Amino acid sequence: MKKIKSFLAICLVTILTFGSVAAQDMQSATDLFNAGGKALSESNYVAAIESFNKSLKMLETLSAEDRAEEGDAMIKECKGIIPQIHLRYGKELATSGDVDVSIVQIKLAAETATKYEQPDVVEEANMLIPQLLLANATNLLNEGKLPESIAGFKKVIAVDAKNVDAYFRMGVAESRLENEAGALAAFEKAIQLGETEVAPRQIAVIYLKRSAAATRTKNWAEVFANAKKSNEYNESPQGNKLVGLAGVQLKKYDEAIAALESYYASDPNASDKNGTIYNLAVAYEAKGNNAKACGYYKQLLNDATYKQIAEYKVKTQLKCN
Repeated sequence: MKKIKSFLAICLVTILTFGSVAAQDMQSATDLFNAGGKALSESNYVAAIESFNKSLKMLETLSAEDRAEEGDAMIKECKGIIPQIHLRYGKELATSGDVDVSIVQIKLAAETATKYEQPDVVEEANMLIPQLLLANATNLLNEGKLPESIAGFKKVIAVDAKNVDAYFRMGVAESRLENEAGALAAFEKAIQLGETEVAPRQIAVIYLKRSAAATRTKNWAEVFANAKKSNEYNESPQGNKLVGLAGVQLKKYDEAIAALESYYASDPNASDKNGTIYNLAVAYEAKGNNAKACGYYKQLLNDATYKQIAEYKVKTQLKCN
């Protein structure tokens, strides 16, 4: 009988001990919860996140009976507030210019919100992440850190594959590095995503540079092809000039005439206007349109550079009226 009484006494002490420990844990969880609230009111986000996380972990180790309605309510509050604190902290860091750390916090907001089923926070965080990554990459671009900025824009695209600004600015960075292939690919993608104003002009400049470079070696096929490509994206007087000059050399007279006349019309008083007039005369003569050719040759009769050939064409070869 004494053994039975002793066993019952031990069980009773154990139950009382467990009850006492549970009560202490509940009190500790409550204290941590309150400490988190106080830290949050003081905008001490790091301390607030730490306290709420510890409180949540402690509450979840307790049985439903031990934590009761009060504990369940605190669990719900912790799960609701932790993602919000990460989000708020991330926003404030971004505002102060600490973009790298702000991205860490926004990502934590998305992760914890997903875990604790806070869809509104998930949506906002996922929207902010590419914006912050883009801002960070753009800052690097403006600072002249071109390879780093390109890596940054690729991070944007990894989370937002249709971010037109990331593609366009990556094209700018690649262009400044003189990586034409990379620049063209990025600008083309920007156009596909709707950037149809500035990106085409950027591509046109790349092809125009290629065309101008080819004139130095008199590779007229390259001059012609690249100038035409440039005009396809953004027609320009310089593009027309190069198409015209190369077209005459390649005996593509119809295209040469159209391009040169457009170039001449864009600036009739250009310093190189007599060169343009001469090439128009040559092209029309080659086409058999002597009347047009004579009209242009006559304009060169007083030009020091072209006077001799113009007089020969007008007076002897074409016998212009």
